[in-house]
Amino acid sequence: MVVGDARVALATGKGAPTPWPQFAVVNRSTLPEEIAARVLDLIREEQLRPGDKLPAERELAAAMHVSRPVLREALRALAIMNVVDIRQGAGTYITSLEPQALVSHLDFVFSKDAVALAQVIETRRIVEVGNARLAAARISPDELDALDTLIRQLRTSLGDADRFAGLDIAVHDAVCAAAGNFLLAQFMRIINTLAKVSRERTGATRATRERALADLVAIVDALGAHDADAAALAMGAHLDHVEAALAHATKPARTAVP
Repeated sequence: MVVGDARVALATGKGAPTPWPQFAVVNRSTLPEEIAARVLDLIREEQLRPGDKLPAERELAAAMHVSRPVLREALRALAIMNVVDIRQGAGTYITSLEPQALVSHLDFVFSKDAVALAQVIETRRIVEVGNARLAAARISPDELDALDTLIRQLRTSLGDADRFAGLDIAVHDAVCAAAGNFLLAQFMRIINTLAKVSRERTGATRATRERALADLVAIVDALGAHDADAAALAMGAHLDHVEAALAHATKPARTAVP
């Protein structure tokens, strides 16, 4: 439904009524970033919710006292952030606001920022070591069978970096599912998106994939033994190896001295 349909029209302060008071009045000199920030504020305040349709461009620009080109620029920025969905001929809608979609564009940021990549590893340690510990106590025979199947598929995919990366993610997702914690599962969805760059870098060599396979086997073995401490240690060791491989992959190449 269109936001504001059920609200009474209020004055903007300049004598002109508007059916969209919640968008407030923005000075003509305001940058598009400030318009986008106002929309984000409305989402935080839950005046805008997933699936809501924004007012028509002409009405919204008038309500905010900005030009339509400036408004379009702000909406395009929000679209890049996956906050709004601009549908040609149908209007602009608030997206589902799923965390994974909201951070999907950040893989570019992490590709340029070694500190950010290191923070992804830190986050993985917090979430995935906990996942392994919980999964050891809760994993079912069917879930163990599924992990064994994934391990077999990984063994036959050592020569295919892309397929190996997909199966690697599937193993981590399966461990998370076995942990049986909804919130941790949501964090994992975000982590998988942000870890895309690190996986591309660390999985480029066969030696690194072989090390990862050995790590994943150790994790699954510990889960099969329902040994929470061993599972946590195995996951921690795996992330140690990932961090080391990432540091090696991002190390600047030495320039030969003439």
